[in-house]
Amino acid sequence: MKKKLILLFGVLFLTGTSTTLAQFSDIGDVLRAGAEDAEKVTRAYLKPIPSGLGADINSGWTTSAEPHSTLGFDIQVRGALSFIPGDDQSFDLNDLNLEKIKPADPSNTISPTVGGNDELGPEVIVEDDGNEVARFNLPEGTGYSFVPAPMVQAGVGIVRDTDLIVRYVPEISIGSDGNFNMSGFGLKHGINQWLPGGNLLPVNLSVLAGYTNINLDMNFDLEPEPGAIPNPENPDAATADFDNQQGNVNINTFTIKALAGKDLPFISFYGGVGYETSAFNMDVTGEYPVSMEVNGIQGYDVIEDPFSYSENGQNSFSLIGGVTFKMAFFHIFGEFNVSKYSTANAGLSFSFR
Repeated sequence: MKKKLILLFGVLFLTGTSTTLAQFSDIGDVLRAGAEDAEKVTRAYLKPIPSGLGADINSGWTTSAEPHSTLGFDIQVRGALSFIPGDDQSFDLNDLNLEKIKPADPSNTISPTVGGNDELGPEVIVEDDGNEVARFNLPEGTGYSFVPAPMVQAGVGIVRDTDLIVRYVPEISIGSDGNFNMSGFGLKHGINQWLPGGNLLPVNLSVLAGYTNINLDMNFDLEPEPGAIPNPENPDAATADFDNQQGNVNINTFTIKALAGKDLPFISFYGGVGYETSAFNMDVTGEYPVSMEVNGIQGYDVIEDPFSYSENGQNSFSLIGGVTFKMAFFHIFGEFNVSKYSTANAGLSFSFR
């Protein structure tokens, strides 16, 4: 089975953005070794996603430290790139304490993560009671040492120097690969008004908080090895339905930022500090064939809903700097966030302040 799933990006292509967000290479084959080994390899392979995607989504909430006037608004289209540290671009099979999966070549145990080289990982074998029952290569990386993320959002001034910011994509089908939806909201509040003499300060001061939720349902299609027979000791193996295989991904991010900046007629700039969290949850559901030996020949057993796991992003505090160039209602902006997974983002907006 050779399959790549476009996670978020194809969806945002449909909404007008020009890049893709992340890519999952095929992870289905590792389920032939059973739930325990499959979870370990999947977690290692997808390691850059919780931190990289979390850093992307937690950036890009604003283009200025100054809130809009009441009913002022902007509509933004932007792209973000979080840069994957070198130690998260590959993993060593020997560090995973695998039970059934063994490297075919004991000297070749380094495999790319999703953010690693665009080359197949090492060939591995699956053993059952010391006998080889399956053989395949671990998936390749994307070939990019960054996690991209497009973003579409809108902000509007409401009351008392406060902006309401909304991110929303309704559920969209990604062909036969699955479904995607995203929602998020944020608030930015100017605090000069609450400081003695604050309106006389030469800079705008504000605080911002934002939350985003992403859901992706991915379809898998793992079938038994050609010619394999079901485990006669498990009646469910012969009647298993391999058409209900699915991976359900949920990502939640939250950030709070303190900003200071200055708005001039043709340019604005801002900086600040931020705190962020991100949580990645994956549930693999359905029935999957597990390779095994049956009376000396190739066979398979079946597992149902093999694993679920959660992973928190590695980012916490970040330093923020941004600039916006203004041409009437048309703005061009860029921002950089420094953290473990540093992030650059830039884009265009239509703005009426």
